[in-house]
Amino acid sequence: MIYEVTVSYTNSEGKFKKESYIIENALTFTDVETILYREFDGEHNFEVLAIKRSNAKEIANKSDRDADSIWVAELAYTSYDERTEAEKTTKYKVFFFSETYDSANAFISEYVKQGYDLGLVGLKLTRFKGMF
Repeated sequence: MIYEVTVSYTNSEGKFKKESYIIENALTFTDVETILYREFDGEHNFEVLAIKRSNAKEIANKSDRDADSIWVAELAYTSYDERTEAEKTTKYKVFFFSETYDSANAFISEYVKQGYDLGLVGLKLTRFKGMF
């Protein structure tokens, strides 16, 4: 399960921060809060403002570079139902890391070539600061 969270805190320089993160591999909202309190241990006035289940189906890659941003691609899968002779399009979202729009577009273009009937509907930079 993927969760989208928003937190606020006062950093070591005394500045108020409000940031959004992605949390992967948590089973419950309680697990999410436990992860957040562990990650932000020592920050002053820390507060979890929002937790919601993401509608993204997966995180397509991992990043160990600080320069990478988190992008979201909306993909469409088209299937054909032989019984009803109708096409059905299913849309879903995928998060992934990339540094620039060009590299994000190149990554997701390769991703959709996995052998499925996938099409790229949209690509945008997210507000998320990182992932836990």
